[in-house]
Amino acid sequence: MDIEIKGPIRIVLDTLELDEHIPSMKFDITFSVENFFYRLEVNSQIWVECQCFDEFVNGIKIGGMAILRDMDGLFELILDPIQGCLDWSCAKEDLDGYITSAKGREKLTDGLKCGLYEAFSNYPKWW
Repeated sequence: MDIEIKGPIRIVLDTLELDEHIPSMKFDITFSVENFFYRLEVNSQIWVECQCFDEFVNGIKIGGMAILRDMDGLFELILDPIQGCLDWSCAKEDLDGYITSAKGREKLTDGLKCGLYEAFSNYPKWW
């Protein structure tokens, strides 16, 4: 695991590929949510530009809005300290153009914010 957040939702990002032409990384991403009466697990693969990754980490560092998006616009992880929440969404389009999506919102605690910053800032940069 390259990046792992353990709570209140579990987020795991594993690097699959690197692209130097358009500085970007392909991740296998998993969200696991377990609450009172349900359990949800989402697994997908996404491409993230290195610049977007850096802006996300910097946004967390300065205490502002931080957004991590994939290059296809089908994945978002949004840290919003003003609303006090962490929003995430993941969608996948099949070959016929039909889309399946999942999204969620979690309370943004200081512990979660620190955990996100630590996990993403410790990612070994190659750019």
